[in-house]
Amino acid sequence: MAIIVNIALVAVIGIASMKSIERRNAMRNISVGQAYAELQQVRVKPRFADDKGGILLSNSGYGRRAPGAPTIEIYTDPMCPGCAVLHQQMDTVFRSLLDAGQINLSIHPVTFLDHMSSDGYSTRAGNAIAYISSEDSNPDHLIDFMSNLYSSEFQPREGSQYNPVSDDAIKQQMTKAGIDPVMAGKAMTGGYGPWLEASTRYTQRRKDLADKTGQFAGKITTPTIVINNSKLNINTMSDEGFTYEEAIMQSLGLNSDAIGQSGSMPSIGANGKPGVAGMTA
Repeated sequence: MAIIVNIALVAVIGIASMKSIERRNAMRNISVGQAYAELQQVRVKPRFADDKGGILLSNSGYGRRAPGAPTIEIYTDPMCPGCAVLHQQMDTVFRSLLDAGQINLSIHPVTFLDHMSSDGYSTRAGNAIAYISSEDSNPDHLIDFMSNLYSSEFQPREGSQYNPVSDDAIKQQMTKAGIDPVMAGKAMTGGYGPWLEASTRYTQRRKDLADKTGQFAGKITTPTIVINNSKLNINTMSDEGFTYEEAIMQSLGLNSDAIGQSGSMPSIGANGKPGVAGMTA
């Protein structure tokens, strides 16, 4: 239960990040449609990024869907403590589900918390995620790299407790994940910064991603989880005492003992609505 309580509490971080984005864009009161158009106009994008800022992974590689499998979208900031809880609980599960063709996974790196570091940490780590997805053909490497970023031993604290994280430290997390050292070095060049900024700005304005209940209703918090276009209600999940694995597996319609079992597919399929009553909207 302590873990679940923490999930609820760290939603505050997502709210703080949204307020920072709002302040930064105070002079750019653009609509969601205008933000979407700006995202499409960014010249340098990750190779497999979709029009909404997602990077799709499956057992067929990047940019291709596993047939008949549901799609889970994860909106995550490298500095977000709540995102760390999600990744620490679920990355091994996600990798098993992916390898078995049981899900498609769309990663949306966002940079809400750049203001909570002194060196643009969220953008630098997000840029590395974007680069690796474009240049390393093995999605397992990206999953493992993100697991390293969100580990309790590595993820930095925010604000006054932030200690600068060097590019070399981020590169080390890549090489630990099996990524070629030369590629890891190139991943820190920062070429995807404008895409990250535009994608984050668009995400900020999407009403379909806003919390529907709780004290932050109408705000976008991180992490945000969307399953077959239905947003998982983390507030309800917390209130009901579900872990991420329990809520996501029940939403998929797949027993936990079937995780990683090829041929055992989630009952909701590629287009069905998630199955946990009250937890999605």
